[in-house]
Amino acid sequence: MKQAFRIIAKIGLLFVVFGFFMPIACDQNGFQLADYMMKGNKIFEGLLIYLLLISAVVGVIIGGLLLMKKNVTKSVDWLVIIVCIASGLIVYLTMLNDGPKLQHGAYVILTGWIIAFVAQIIS
Repeated sequence: MKQAFRIIAKIGLLFVVFGFFMPIACDQNGFQLADYMMKGNKIFEGLLIYLLLISAVVGVIIGGLLLMKKNVTKSVDWLVIIVCIASGLIVYLTMLNDGPKLQHGAYVILTGWIIAFVAQIIS
């Protein structure tokens, strides 16, 4: 049963990946936001946006390994989820807090974070 919740957590990270490709803010998806920040003076924040995507994709790959009954430690699960959530929150708190209004992609990412975090706690 606990294995099922680990897989549900990875489905939450799949939501994060989907949300990254949707408009997040200013009618821009995650790639466009990261590119905009990196062309400006916010290289660190741009890299964090890419880190959000990379960690979510790694989590989805781990989910595939779990479905194939491979042994993956829970510490790797926690590391991926924490990196994914932290990188996104750092960008939000430093860049978008008083900036443009968030769009549906940002809310899909937030939903994915909540699903991933709660399911990981339960597992």
